[in-house]
Amino acid sequence: MSLQNACQCNEQLLSDLIQAIERLPANHYQKSAAPGSRQTIGTHIRHIIEFYLCFLSGLESRSINYDNRNRDAECERNVASAVNALLGIKERLVKLTKTSSKINLTLNACTDTNGSVIKVETSIVRELLFLQNHTTHHMAIINLLLQQSGHQPPKNLGIATSTLIYQTQQETSSENQAS
Repeated sequence: MSLQNACQCNEQLLSDLIQAIERLPANHYQKSAAPGSRQTIGTHIRHIIEFYLCFLSGLESRSINYDNRNRDAECERNVASAVNALLGIKERLVKLTKTSSKINLTLNACTDTNGSVIKVETSIVRELLFLQNHTTHHMAIINLLLQQSGHQPPKNLGIATSTLIYQTQQETSSENQAS
């Protein structure tokens, strides 16, 4: 996969996410999944934003750590702030396509609650693939929360690319068998 393709896949996910939340009332954006739960659409959006920001800031230092992130409560509470942050990330991904994908990166990750950290060599494209999967996973939860709030999420929100390919193959196979 090329850097341009990896960036475009992530840009499309973020566009889909913006479409899903941009007209969402604040009370739905902040509504808990269940009494006593901290799970809201806003918490998942904030989490997604923070992972992209960790990646982008890690490019500058050549060291990425998704565990050490600034938790921006404003993106969690305010749809407009979240949309602006997502648009900013998309802009930075567009600029990223003009750089070299050959930059060496180190991923630092906590492995236990004692703070043990491992360091692993990685690449820009590998991290973009991770972000694509991570974002899709959270979008699946957002999809459920939107439905729970009475909103119709965009088609295929939170469905993995591999699942969409599989579903298309199954539909084609069924059509061929019916012929």
